[in-house]
Amino acid sequence: IRRRGFDFVAGAALLDQGSVVGPAQLALARAAGHGTLRVARRPLVSVIECGDELVADPEACPPGHLPASNGAMVAAMAAGVGARTDRVGPLADNRATLADAIRGAAGADVIVTTAGASVGDHDHARGALADCGAGLAFWRVAIRPGKPLMVGTLGRRLVLGLPGNPASSFVTAWLFLLPLLRAMQGARDPLPTPLAMPLAEPLPAGGDRREFVRGQLRDGRAIPLPERDSSSLRTLAAADVLIDRAIGAPPAAIGSPVDCFYLGNGGIA
Repeated sequence: IRRRGFDFVAGAALLDQGSVVGPAQLALARAAGHGTLRVARRPLVSVIECGDELVADPEACPPGHLPASNGAMVAAMAAGVGARTDRVGPLADNRATLADAIRGAAGADVIVTTAGASVGDHDHARGALADCGAGLAFWRVAIRPGKPLMVGTLGRRLVLGLPGNPASSFVTAWLFLLPLLRAMQGARDPLPTPLAMPLAEPLPAGGDRREFVRGQLRDGRAIPLPERDSSSLRTLAAADVLIDRAIGAPPAAIGSPVDCFYLGNGGIA
């Protein structure tokens, strides 16, 4: 037996606009007599993967090639924040082929390309977007990993060109794509919130780019992982947090507090 109105009373606001509706929120709404709720439409994300060296089937990858992994990773990240996803590729490193794929994503709210955003001979994302009539908002950001990030617009659609190295692709998707998708769904706080944690090992001074160091949490402390190459998937899969190091940050000793972004659920949410 519980007293009347101990949980909520008539006229009380139970869920603020922008709240994520999970199992507990769904139960609360039903307990309050609501059979339906007004929710945001789930955005559709088209993930286009590029690379001559990539093979779609990881179990049938010939020597000299690589199993395609970025498309599956980015699609899983987008799905983890409520988006619907459509995957295309891997495509050859060809400007016309990529432009056709971008045009083919007419129903998407967000178009994401992985690889092709840098300045090499096989990087065609900027050219393909220009061929489609897209506007470029900005290209390259002073972060590590993930410098060659590209953001533009194509009509009502937003376009993100992610780097090809998997850690760079993950970090830029986590910092830019996921907040975008949360905001499109009306989230109150779409940006990730840092948590100050003491270091378990020292860190050198920051460089000329803001760095997001992959790390692990152990006994309430952040451990920077030693391998920082942007191609290392093993280090990425082992990470619990991204340790935020500002441009020109002074060396940090053991026990110094550092801002950490908790990845959670393997980095999906």
